[in-house]
Amino acid sequence: MPREFTMPNTNAIVYGKDALGALPDVMARKGASRALVMMSGSLAGSSAEQELRVHLGNTVAEVFSATPQHVPREAVLAAADIARSRNVDCVISVGGGTQIDAAKAVAMCLAADVTDDAGFDRHRIRFTYPNTFVVPQVPDAVVPHFAIPTTLSGAENTDLVGITDMRTREKHTYRSPLLAPTAVVLDPAMTTTTPDWLWGASGIRAVDHAVESILSAGSTPVSDALCTEALELLNTNLAHSVRNPRDTDARLQCLLGAWLASFAITNSGVGLSHAIGHQLAAEFDITHGVTSAIMLPHVIAFNARSIQEKAQRIASAFGRTIHPGITAADAAHDAVRELVTSVGVPATISCAGGRRDALPAIAAHVMLDHTISANPRPITESDILRLLEAAW
Repeated sequence: MPREFTMPNTNAIVYGKDALGALPDVMARKGASRALVMMSGSLAGSSAEQELRVHLGNTVAEVFSATPQHVPREAVLAAADIARSRNVDCVISVGGGTQIDAAKAVAMCLAADVTDDAGFDRHRIRFTYPNTFVVPQVPDAVVPHFAIPTTLSGAENTDLVGITDMRTREKHTYRSPLLAPTAVVLDPAMTTTTPDWLWGASGIRAVDHAVESILSAGSTPVSDALCTEALELLNTNLAHSVRNPRDTDARLQCLLGAWLASFAITNSGVGLSHAIGHQLAAEFDITHGVTSAIMLPHVIAFNARSIQEKAQRIASAFGRTIHPGITAADAAHDAVRELVTSVGVPATISCAGGRRDALPAIAAHVMLDHTISANPRPITESDILRLLEAAW
């Protein structure tokens, strides 16, 4: 059947040293003059906020810094209420995937008049395995979003939003091309105060994006090329940049790697590691970088018999040579494992603070996560539970 590659809706990506200085001009071109800034509590009041205010001045109408990890619905509604009361015409996110997704979620709430749980339920993606999707539309009136990532989560380059229903501890997904940030600013100086563990973990998330994009049933020549380069950049620079946070050259290379990988997944999709990670994160309050460190090696092993040709691309990007007795999937698995170890990210559910008795419920939730549809091997709930037990 014919395939189609669609370009993400982001208008501009500004990258390099002092990139933040270009933001006022980028915003002016979009007519944006009153911003709600979504920022983590650790960044609020820090040098990052001060630097932002130096460049934007009175354009900052309000700073919202009360969004917990995994974007609970309640925090989004509180931020959207503030946005309405301050009559903002744009949102700015400064931080990792939580703040970026929260800003997308606020933009969705303003456009679709979401004011309660029922509004979230009306707009979330509903999925039935293996390939049935219901993706509600978001109205056109979405305010511009300017994203300034301080981690390598890559959320700034997608039109997907993850929001957690705390009543059920499930993370639901929302999607619209209109929710992709209008512009992205990749300034390595904004990342130098990111905790080492978080930078390293988010880098493993970027690796997960690249690996699962290549392995995806929806992979394309363009996404394969982007993700191969992403893996080379991350393999070369991630561990070094964790140990040397002031090396802005290495930090910039990692930001570029995360950009390439997350740009690709808009078309290719991801797979089982992400699907399990979404639900592990929501249940146990684990960062997505840690869930990727835990699950990606197990998922590569699970898919091994279906991915040998694609695994060769991954192994080569890591600089691995395939020797007799070692398959390409083995080499890819080992390379990912070694990178996880080199950045010091927890690699088991138990080490990350999970509970074994919750694993069956998580397996059931994973089967409702639409990202598993791109996995290269068919999946059952029993398969997922076995993988969770192996990762325990």
